Amino acid sequence: MWELEFKRLSSNLARNIKNIRHEKGLAQERLALEAGVDRTLVSKIERLIANPSLEILVKLAVVLEVPVMKLLAD
Repeated sequence: MWELEFKRLSSNLARNIKNIRHEKGLAQERLALEAGVDRTLVSKIERLIANPSLEILVKLAVVLEVPVMKLLAD
């Protein structure tokens, strides 16, 4: 049961980070640098390979200037 919700939220997260990043004209490398995370992590999140911690989500949301919940929204 929880697996479907996890997949939905992971998919939302990947799509939203990529879309917001593109809207702001940020490359993965720039987003990662400003958030203090590895560029490969941003890539893995966007490709549904990595499951980021809450700390990473907050860092990305701050750089993208959006609430964390917007990253998970449908």
